[in-house]
Amino acid sequence: MRTIILILLSTISNIICYSQELKRLNNWPIGFAPAINFNFNSSLGISALPNNFCGLESSAAISDTNGNLLFFSNGFILYSYDSYAIDSGYYINCPYGKILCNHYGGSSLFDQTSIILPKKGNTYYVFSTGMSDSVANNYLNNIKTEFDVLNYSIVDMDSNAGKGKVIQKNMVLADNQHFVDCALQAVKHANGKDWWLVKADAKNNRYQEYLVLADTILGPYYQYVPTANIGGFRPWQSELFFSEDGKQMASTMYGNIDTINGNAFYDFNRVDLFDFDRCYGTLTYKQQYRVPYDTSSYPNYDIKAGICFSPNGKLLYMSNMYTIYQIDLEDTNRYNAIFIHGPDTSIAGFNWYASMGLAPNGKIYIGSDIGSYSISYIDSPNVKGLGCSFIPRGVTQSYTGLRSPPNMPNYGLGADTSVVCWPLQSENVKEKEKDWVVYPNPAYQNIYINNARGKKKTLYNLSGQIISSTTKDEIDVSKYAKGMYFIQINNAVKKIIIE
Repeated sequence: MRTIILILLSTISNIICYSQELKRLNNWPIGFAPAINFNFNSSLGISALPNNFCGLESSAAISDTNGNLLFFSNGFILYSYDSYAIDSGYYINCPYGKILCNHYGGSSLFDQTSIILPKKGNTYYVFSTGMSDSVANNYLNNIKTEFDVLNYSIVDMDSNAGKGKVIQKNMVLADNQHFVDCALQAVKHANGKDWWLVKADAKNNRYQEYLVLADTILGPYYQYVPTANIGGFRPWQSELFFSEDGKQMASTMYGNIDTINGNAFYDFNRVDLFDFDRCYGTLTYKQQYRVPYDTSSYPNYDIKAGICFSPNGKLLYMSNMYTIYQIDLEDTNRYNAIFIHGPDTSIAGFNWYASMGLAPNGKIYIGSDIGSYSISYIDSPNVKGLGCSFIPRGVTQSYTGLRSPPNMPNYGLGADTSVVCWPLQSENVKEKEKDWVVYPNPAYQNIYINNARGKKKTLYNLSGQIISSTTKDEIDVSKYAKGMYFIQINNAVKKIIIE
């Protein structure tokens, strides 16, 4: 009986903990000069933020576990809850120069530029995708559009009387990259504490993954796209989106080559669906879906803008410049998309649809590419077909032109109790300077282990099978299949990739 009571108490404690974490989603800073706040703590409340010069074209945000806005990012500046810059919060995402930041006045134009993840206590990671000055010059001179650096900063919100301070800035995770977009998203590890950070890497036909722990960041680990499913790259508007349970990921990284009157062009209205393993970060390709690519009904081509899962994960919505479609993910017909709505006003007064966001109230809000004083939403997104109830310009305010909802993961996602992550919970997967080191990672031929001479090294596959056990400091891995593996020495476990 005592054991049952302890289990029940533990379960109740976990439910309370993750419901509190869910409140981190409750504020959406949105709009441009001035920005406003969508407050979802009860019914939707809208209020202007104090700083009239604060502008958000692409943003990320986080609240505390009581639902109070903590801070937010516009891609290059970090703002406290009062919408004034955090101490040392200028020029984040600028490890190799400030040209792009200065050109756009400190506000990124690119979807999913940044994302904020809790670290520990009242400290937070801010991850961002940016351009070095040389790459920014190429972009601004119309030579090439690409992003070449993934970086992070750390914010301590206990500093500066609760208004926060950046305590580490522009720490580089990956540079000399050739990202064609900013697409950056995160999902909770199955242990309910750590995070998987996922970055689209189209030119290498893969996704880069990082395991984000409270004290360190592991990776990158690479998840490759099947060659048969590779198309044309979607320049800079691509997005990644996870389902609410974290078990599916949708990506608009690629398009398909089509023809009009015999002329080849890229039809970008495609989305790829993956299963996601929250224990190991494994992406498994499932299906490609496509919505109609209208090239004649509107002043511009009806190019896709955003994607968003329904709360139950059975439907996926796609916003294009002029249209909204619903895709049935339980239907394997890649052309099953249902037309939900066209422009939410007359063509002359329409400002184009932009990215979408699933709000804490269960509705999906659809941003505006140019900025509108009204925003449309889907009232019942779990309902298949027109019963999902698209509400054109359902929210109107007088402060600002609304842009896209902030880029936010599901902070309230808890541990996956249906699985046991092997070989150990990620608190045992640590890298410290004084610990043993395995390299290269990824590996092609041999791996080498430093600082563990004479100790037993055990190599496991994802199923937990021992495939090698030795005391040598060099292991030949060329005979093993490509993928993720674990090497264990005493009680410490590290992940390696064999390519």
